[in-house]
Amino acid sequence: MNVNTKKNIQQEIRRRAFERFDHLQETKVNLQNSRHTLDALQEVTGLPRRELETIAEEVRCSFEAYEEKFFSVKNQMVMVFGSFGILMILVWLVIISIF
Repeated sequence: MNVNTKKNIQQEIRRRAFERFDHLQETKVNLQNSRHTLDALQEVTGLPRRELETIAEEVRCSFEAYEEKFFSVKNQMVMVFGSFGILMILVWLVIISIF
């Protein structure tokens, strides 16, 4: 291996390590924020912790399902062709109004 390749490998190792560290820190902060939110809600509402955790899980699942559907290839194709169809109708209306 030449010196340039070794240097690139070391840089990539560092980049991935910091990327993983950032991801773990973000996960830790998100969990901590969720715990604090649930603590506050438990104090304010008086609902049992288990019920609040169930609500939190339902909310997470609903957002994950929405994100999965939004970024699916099928939905992207529908959005692109739908936009293209609307654009064609507008162009057709402009052409008709000109002539």
